[in-house]
Amino acid sequence: MAYRAGAMSFADKMRVWMPLHENGVSRAVHFVGAYLFTFALLVPLSWIHLPGTPLTAAHLLVAAVAVYAMTLEWTAGLLMALPLVPTLLAAEAVARLPTGTAAGIAVGVMVFRFALVVGAHVVFEKKTHGLSLGGPLLFFIEPVYLLTLVLFALGLKQDLRARVATGTAGV
Repeated sequence: MAYRAGAMSFADKMRVWMPLHENGVSRAVHFVGAYLFTFALLVPLSWIHLPGTPLTAAHLLVAAVAVYAMTLEWTAGLLMALPLVPTLLAAEAVARLPTGTAAGIAVGVMVFRFALVVGAHVVFEKKTHGLSLGGPLLFFIEPVYLLTLVLFALGLKQDLRARVATGTAGV
């Protein structure tokens, strides 16, 4: 089932995503990997200042990711957005290092992240990656999927859980 923007509900995406991410180690790697991916992009974006404001392109990306995550599933999206603050602060700190050093750290983190996630899929899942569920956006918001599973385990979001299980889109 290929993903097309607007074509699948979050319940539909969860239903496809879950069988590709059944291993706990793989899930943990994906959770951390999303923040590593975001960090690596925030470093160079911290160098782009918005004229007349103290904001940078990094602030805009964090805001966009947080808003998008909350549109998928508001509780998990809000929980996912919280670690974006220390991720942004760490990226801003690295961005203040000499440019070559900061760029090297960002590239190194990105390479490490991809090796970690691909390795987790190969070693622990032995399944293809679920990139068709959102393209590169999935790299940012995968914690929403994982936190939704936590909410399910806590007995919350049972309506969404039922829609995932039955394949109904709901409202």
